[in-house]
Amino acid sequence: MPSKFYLGLLALLTLNVNAQQLTLSVAEDIALQRDPSAALYRAQQASFKAQAISQSQLADPMIKLGLANVPIDSFSLSDDPMTQFSLGLSQQFARGDTLELNAKGFSLQTQQSMHLAENRQLELKLQIRELWFDIRFTRMAQQILVKNQDLFRQNVTNLYRQFELGYKQNQDLIKAELELAKFDDKISAFAQQEQALRGQLVSWVGPQAFTDLDPQLPQWSQSREYAQIAQVQHYALLANHPQVLAAQQAIDVAKNTIATANQSYKPAFKVDIGYGHRESMDMNTGASRSDLISGFVTMNVPFFTSNRQDQVVIAATQGKGMKQAEKDLLLIKFNGILNGAIANFNNTEARMQRYQDTLLVQAKLNSAAVMQGYQANTNDFEQVIKALMDEQAFELEYHQLHFQSLKTLARIRYFQAL
Repeated sequence: MPSKFYLGLLALLTLNVNAQQLTLSVAEDIALQRDPSAALYRAQQASFKAQAISQSQLADPMIKLGLANVPIDSFSLSDDPMTQFSLGLSQQFARGDTLELNAKGFSLQTQQSMHLAENRQLELKLQIRELWFDIRFTRMAQQILVKNQDLFRQNVTNLYRQFELGYKQNQDLIKAELELAKFDDKISAFAQQEQALRGQLVSWVGPQAFTDLDPQLPQWSQSREYAQIAQVQHYALLANHPQVLAAQQAIDVAKNTIATANQSYKPAFKVDIGYGHRESMDMNTGASRSDLISGFVTMNVPFFTSNRQDQVVIAATQGKGMKQAEKDLLLIKFNGILNGAIANFNNTEARMQRYQDTLLVQAKLNSAAVMQGYQANTNDFEQVIKALMDEQAFELEYHQLHFQSLKTLARIRYFQAL
């Protein structure tokens, strides 16, 4: 009964959805388009680009307006020859190449953000692929159980006929009906898992998550070939991974910070230009007094650097060392995870081959032999049930291994940046 409920729910959810099967690649594309982090990284990159422009400009010039040397006894602007209207302009100049390095630093952060955005896309694709394979397995498990339930129901029907003829015991019939009822519970359990997984997928692909999934499974030959190569050092491959590239960009940003800190040893300049207009007249000639102009260059010279500039450079250098260590740790971590994924993939493939060559074949032969023995009254019905359930368990385990292998292959593709 519960299985019918879940199947009815699935039919209801898919009633108004496009009946076309959803492929894995289309699901990935939809998820990438709907991912909010894409807008986040675009905004971050636009912010860094804007800051690169703004932080590479000179400081705004300062304008000074005022009156100078006004006598306080009369407050006259024409009595004293020193009284003047003053207009001044000052401009601050940064130390050395500080402005160019500021722009370079934000440019490097923009590139780092781009690599992080690429890594986010790879992570999301991996998540979609794992969900996809989990859904495919739960769906296939239900199909296997429904098929076996139909076959088992035929056996129960035959058992009824033999019971009516007095060939079989009532106890066998009760056991058969009990085992038949268990199928509904198992199907319901897998249907429940499927709906939970589709509920996660719907967050990324929308209502299409409840459509039929394309039965075609990816081959991913490039990843399979890489997994079959006997090696444990993957640093050449991982060096081009977006997250590792982002870590390298962090190192480059730290190097740029060191270069910027070294500019603090250079002097900073400030230029001041002033113009003064005088209203007073020359007492001897009666002519207007000459206006005045003045100019100054102020230089900030770092003479005592041990407690300021030196410490800034030391801090920047240590920051670079931290970023280098973070990258090295990331490479070691990725190399270990990739080795584990490759080992899991190869071992799973070997187990699948064992199932194909031996376990599945022997399970079918055993079921046929036990059934034949039961018909000849040499085996009891419990042995029949156990043989059939073992065969079914082996079949489910084989398909579970198959999809687990694909999930592991998807993780290998993440490290291949595919």
